[in-house]
Amino acid sequence: MRSLCLGLFAAIFVVGCQEKKDGVAPGPTPGMPGSPGTPPAPPKADPLAEVSGTIKGKAFKPDSVKLEGRKISFRKGKDFFADMQIDFDLPQVEGKLEGKEWNFSGDIFENPTLTMSAREGENLPKTDFVWPKDYTMILKITKHTPKVIEGTIDLKVTNPANTSLLGKFAGIVKKTGTDPLDADDAPYIQGKIVMKGDWKEERLAVGFQAKGVDGKSFSNMVGSSVTTDGGGGPATNLSFEPQLTSLLNDKKDGPRYVHTRVAPGEFLVYVRRGGVLAAWKNITVKAGDQQTVDLTIDLSNVGSVVVTLPDEEVIKKDDTNFKRVELVPDGISLPTTFNPFLFDAGEVKPGEKTVALKLVPTGKYKAIFRNSEAMVEVVAGKETAVTLVTKKK
Repeated sequence: MRSLCLGLFAAIFVVGCQEKKDGVAPGPTPGMPGSPGTPPAPPKADPLAEVSGTIKGKAFKPDSVKLEGRKISFRKGKDFFADMQIDFDLPQVEGKLEGKEWNFSGDIFENPTLTMSAREGENLPKTDFVWPKDYTMILKITKHTPKVIEGTIDLKVTNPANTSLLGKFAGIVKKTGTDPLDADDAPYIQGKIVMKGDWKEERLAVGFQAKGVDGKSFSNMVGSSVTTDGGGGPATNLSFEPQLTSLLNDKKDGPRYVHTRVAPGEFLVYVRRGGVLAAWKNITVKAGDQQTVDLTIDLSNVGSVVVTLPDEEVIKKDDTNFKRVELVPDGISLPTTFNPFLFDAGEVKPGEKTVALKLVPTGKYKAIFRNSEAMVEVVAGKETAVTLVTKKK
């Protein structure tokens, strides 16, 4: 089928935080390369030296090529948004791509749609879609390993005019969230999110809070809606690459999470459901660890809480700042006090004195909002009311 990438951000909630300490990372000692009488080392061959072209008449020389899943990208620029880029999905192929060759020509439904972008000044890149009728392309893959992709490309685009890409290329193969993990991804933590009970669609977020062996705190989180037919996701937080946090979903096995290339230390891994903390476990991660830790959500073992704020804590109607009530499970063991968003449970709206929190797992909690708090016990299938008390100074 024709591939079409709309280039829009999905409505995926991604959050990650890092706590940094002052100091200067060790680096190489400045000095001359080599010594008197030693000939200089020959320059390394540039694997992209032979591939170049134009986008709308402007010179385009990619500085990176990447294959991720079926999508291959030719990119120039180091920022989040590329300066220039051409990408498209390869046809579905079983096994390795090495030795495959395609000649795309004409308005054929199965031919890929190209996505092309170019930055104009300081503005965001402008994206164009190139339909099969508007280009011809001969693409050959000469090498394909789990880490490397090499080949040749001869692309000529008629609309937009003056667009082409020609030559040999070499790039990296990047895993997708659905690829099997191996030692290169370690230390990693993965596991199923076991949904105990009937469900059709849920809003989940997976993450971790951790304290490394170096004493630094770090975290990551990502969320998406998932459905029983395998819909939703995959969602991945790339904020701290190469450390990746992903929420995946499969029709057969259901939702699962993956945290790859984490730093060794003490971890709290968790899943949030419907905006509240739903399940969690404490683990210790060592160098090279490959851990599987499943998290279970009992869909029937939940209740609701109505939180009433003290008069002095009610937000003024002209206050537009985003504020939430926190629910902290009684006795939860935290590896660090640095816990952004972990216990957020319900938004406090300006001028309103009460906040309703639903889908809260049973148990005892400390409800907190700014300078007020109170203990509350959640009972399955029931609504519990609690009034917060301002803490004494």
